[in-house]
Parts: sequence; C-alpha cells; structure tokens
Amino acid sequence: MSNNRPDLRRSIDWARLRAAAAQRHVQEMLAGQKRFTWRQAASIAAGVALAMVLGVWVWIYWGLPRVPDADAIWALNRESSVMFVDRDGEILGVRGPYYGRRTPLAELPDYVPQAFLAIEDRRFYEHEGVDRMAVLRAVLANLRAGETVQGGSTLTQQLARNLFLNRQQTVNRKLREMVLASRIERRLTKDEILELYLNRVYLGDQAYGIDAAARRYFGKPATELTLGEAAILAGLPKAPSDLAPSSNLEGATARQHVVLEAMVAAGFITPEQRDEARAQRINVIRRPAVERSMGYAFDLAVEQARAAVGENTPDLVIQMTIDREVQNAAADSIRRRLGNRAFGRRPLQASYMAIDHDGGIIGLVGGTDYNTSKFNRVTQAQRQPGSTFKTFVYTAAIEAGLDTEDVRYDEPVVIDGWRPRNYDEGYRGAVTLRTAFALSINTVAAEVANEIGQARVADVARRLGVHNMPERNAFVPPSIALGSIETNLWDMVSAFGAYSNGGFRVDPHIISRVTNSAGQELYVRPPYQAPRVLDPEVVSRMNSMMGAVVLRGTGVGARLGNRDVAGKTGTSSDWRDAWFVGYTADYTAGVWVGHDDFTSMGRTTGGTLPAQIWNDTMRVAHEGVENHPLPGYEQPVWSPEQVETATFFDDLANAFGNSPVGEELNEIFNN
Repeated sequence: MSNNRPDLRRSIDWARLRAAAAQRHVQEMLAGQKRFTWRQAASIAAGVALAMVLGVWVWIYWGLPRVPDADAIWALNRESSVMFVDRDGEILGVRGPYYGRRTPLAELPDYVPQAFLAIEDRRFYEHEGVDRMAVLRAVLANLRAGETVQGGSTLTQQLARNLFLNRQQTVNRKLREMVLASRIERRLTKDEILELYLNRVYLGDQAYGIDAAARRYFGKPATELTLGEAAILAGLPKAPSDLAPSSNLEGATARQHVVLEAMVAAGFITPEQRDEARAQRINVIRRPAVERSMGYAFDLAVEQARAAVGENTPDLVIQMTIDREVQNAAADSIRRRLGNRAFGRRPLQASYMAIDHDGGIIGLVGGTDYNTSKFNRVTQAQRQPGSTFKTFVYTAAIEAGLDTEDVRYDEPVVIDGWRPRNYDEGYRGAVTLRTAFALSINTVAAEVANEIGQARVADVARRLGVHNMPERNAFVPPSIALGSIETNLWDMVSAFGAYSNGGFRVDPHIISRVTNSAGQELYVRPPYQAPRVLDPEVVSRMNSMMGAVVLRGTGVGARLGNRDVAGKTGTSSDWRDAWFVGYTADYTAGVWVGHDDFTSMGRTTGGTLPAQIWNDTMRVAHEGVENHPLPGYEQPVWSPEQVETATFFDDLANAFGNSPVGEELNEIFNN
C-alpha cells in the first residue's frame, strides 16, 4: 500500500459524500417533479466523473507495494537459484535462474550502460520515471500501425515491472508500472536505478543481469565486455528468448547494428568506433552440459548446504571442494572406458569418488549420465565389495598380532559349511599373508578371518567408517571375509582414506563454504578434529601389503610410474561387481563398475576397468604434485631406464583401453 494511505482515504471519503449528495439531489428533484437546470446537470455529471476518476485511482493504487531502499531492493522478486563454484572460486554451474555477480556501475566500461541507454531510454537522466514524450511517440506510432509496434517504457518502468509486477499487457499493469516508476525515482538516485536495472534485466538463456549474460555468452565477467559484446547484450531486452546469441547469433548481430547506430546518434561513440565494433568477431561460448558430469556432485552439495543453512534460504552460492580437472577426467574416463560395452542389452554403469586428506571430495560421479539417471551410485547403491573388503581382514589380523610374512596354506577349506573358492579355481599351497593379499587368494582370507574372529573384522570396518556392519555381539557370517555384506563406494573410499593419511578417520564432505546472493557468509566448514582409528605401525604394514597389490598383484593397472600407490581390487560373486579402491599419500579414490540389475559382467574384474579409470583420474590429480612416500611402502629399486620403460608400456596399454590388444599388453607388461 502507498505511503499516502491517509490522503487516499480522505479523497475516497470526499468522493463518496459528493456522489451521495448528487444522488439525493436527483431523488429530491424527481420526487418534487422539478426540472433539471443545466447547472444542476453539470454538477451531477461532475460528481459522477469525479467518483469514476477516484475509483480508477483506487483501482490503480490499491495494493501497490512500498519501495524499499537500494540494498533491500536487490532481493525482490528473485526466483531461488543455486550457484556452484569450485575450490578456487570459479563457477562450475548454476541451477535455476543465473543472476551472476552484482556489478557496481563504476566498474563497468562506460559503453556498457551507454549501449542500454541509447537503445532503451536515451532521456533516462532527464525524466522522472515516465518519459511523456516517449509515451506520446509510442501512442502515435501504434495508432498509425493499428497494432503495438513501439513501447514507451523507461528503464525505471522496466525495473518496476521486473521487481514488483508481471508482464501482462493490461492498462492496469501499465498504469501501476508508471506510478511505481515515479516512486522509485523519488526513492533512489539515477545511478542506483541504472545499476539495479543492469544487474536484474533478463537477457535470455536463464541469464539475469549484465554479468550473468556476459559469462553465459562470452565466458567473461561484465567488466571485461568489449563494445561489440556490450551492444549485443543491450539489444536483447526487446526479445531476450528470440535474440539470445547462444541460439540466434545472426538475429543478435542484426540487433547489435541497430544498437550501435543508436549509440552514434546519442553521441556516445564515434562512427569509427561503430565500424570497429561491427567488424569485431563475436565468439559465443558453447554452454557446457555440466549436469551430465556434475549433476551428482551438485545434488550432494545442495543436500549438505541445506542441512547446514536450512531449507528456505534462497540464492545460495555453494563453494565446493571439487577439483574441476579431476571431475572432468573421471566423467570422461567412465564414458570412454565403458563406451558401448554391454552384456546382452544391459549397459554397464560406474561410479567414482576421490577425496583429499581432510575428506574434501575432489571428484564424484554417480553414473554414466546424470541426465538419464539421477540415481547416485556413490551414495545410494548398496553392493558387495568383494575382495576390497579383505583390507579390513588383514588389518584386523595385524592388530591381532599376525605378521605379513606369516605363512598360511591355500587349500580347500570349509568354515561352518561354507566352502570359499579362489578366482582361478586353483590352489598355491604355502603362501605368506603378503602374497595371499596381493594375489587376492580367497581361501587364505577366509581362514585368517576365522582364526582371529569375524567380529574383529567387522569392528575394524565399522571403526573406519563402513556402515551396514553387524552390531557388536551379533552373529557375523564367515563370508564377510570376502565382502559378502553390501556397502557403498562412499563408505569404502572413506575407510581407505585412513590408510592414506596415517590412520585418522575421514569425514567426506563436498562443501566448504555457503553464502547468499549478497555475499553474506551463511556457513563455513569448521576444522575437523579427526580421531585416530589405526595405529601408525598397522598403517605402515598395510601400506606395504596394498602396495604389493599394485606393484605385482591384481591392481597393476593402477600403477602411476614410480609414485607410491597402494590399493585393493574387488570382484563379487558371478562378476556382478568390480571395484578398485586405492590411494597415494595425497589422495584416495575408488571406482565401482557393474549393472544396476545385479547381473553378471562376463568376467570383468576390479583389476581391469575400475583400475584403469582410477589410473586415468589420478594421473590428472597428481599433475605437478611431488611424490610423497607412504610409510612402509616397498617400492622396487628401478633404474631411470626401467622407470621410463614401465611408464611407456603403462601409457601404451591405457591408450588401447579395453580392446583385446590393451588387455594383452596389461597382461604382458604389468607382470
């Protein structure tokens, strides 16, 4: 309601009295059969007309909102949106309307606001919200054409419409728009109005404001726009959806020429500057399909942000822990490695997660294509981890006093009626625990778990962050040794992170900071006091054992030259799931591959596709990172020539991927 409510009420009351008096006068004359005089008739007509005018006035003014100050007005009539930025603050993507960053007028090149003024409101600094001359010109032009061909709205009127009203083409809306424009002019300065307009105007392709449009179309902030680009954007308010350069560059360019001519006519630029701007090549960036690769990570970030700041907080800017390069490498590797590989008509699926020492997620992919399936296989898919779970078996064994060089026998075994079998159906006789782990021998893992007690194994897994474990004092099946209890990739990567960082529990997270659209800080992740869950000596021995898996065991496909890499492969029964979870002294990552319907993958193991995808991504993650040693790691002593040769053949095998040649190369050169 208007600030002039008392005056309005007095006017309404006065009009009502005048109308009632006129009505009584008419009734009296009719009752007395008097004749109307011209003066009496004119008085009655004036009263009726005044009542009608006041009625229209009430109709227009009733319910008009109050115009707040410049700071409060920024949040008006904004649809909720979420902007995602990476750990370096660079934009990853936006969900909902894209508002960009609030850009002060003083930071823009002069020709940016001038382009909008020239084509939209040349007399902006002269009128008081409504340009009567422009309205008159528009009325005459529309009458001559017999249709609406020209508008007379000022920038202030457009701002009033965007902030307070809708876009309905009605007389009432237009009149209310004019009134609000006048109020805005009385409330704000001209520069404040122009700055608000430039930051809120819709410029097509879900971009609201000059900065959002500059980034969406040209990949740069508004402060770096050229004259030609500014003229492109200034031409969009007329028809933002039809003229968006991302879909209609030809139409946008034609409109740009009109804007440049208007700028010359207004004296903002010279004809030479116009010609130079027209000759400039306009490069419109291709909008990346970020949802396909980032969608799963965005979902998780929103979930964690809402839990931190509440469900009803609009316009969030979420700073994620994501490393853009690692994220893209993971998505690309999954699509490339899996390709069209399928068994029957069932396409393969995969998931990926990588974390740093603090649990910050640097890469997360929940499936091959977010656009076709929103199901996040990192957090939602419960699958058997297979032999990756043997990590906890041998960790528990070392904690119980066993040594990595202790000997056990690979032979047929029966435990409570359960008969575990090896992958290759063969038996190797006497082997050390180190060898049994590196070669992923099932019989020995089952014997060791039975020897120390399956409950101890479950306790280690639970302590490191694996859920779904049997409760303490509950029955634990002997098959737990081979990963029969379902879990998810999130828990497995979390657990393996404790080996990477020296024995401390990891708390994975994907957000570090949340602000609102005004830059107000809503959440900052507090320092995490990680509890110790593994003794350093146990970590050192497990580093040695899991290093052997990569150096000469089932995980050779994950080798990164001479960098310390440790990990464990896993393949569930009937080849339903294939895993590789591994780590360096800097990062931990895991990969799962399988079918959503739990059907067989035809002898696909953790040492093939999962290890290869892990290798692809970790090469990217470690670019420029020093090779920090893992305590207890037994890296073979290689000459520079051997390192070069091994790296060459690793690269060669990766280049051939999953082809028969690639698999043969892996078999020859990684053993």
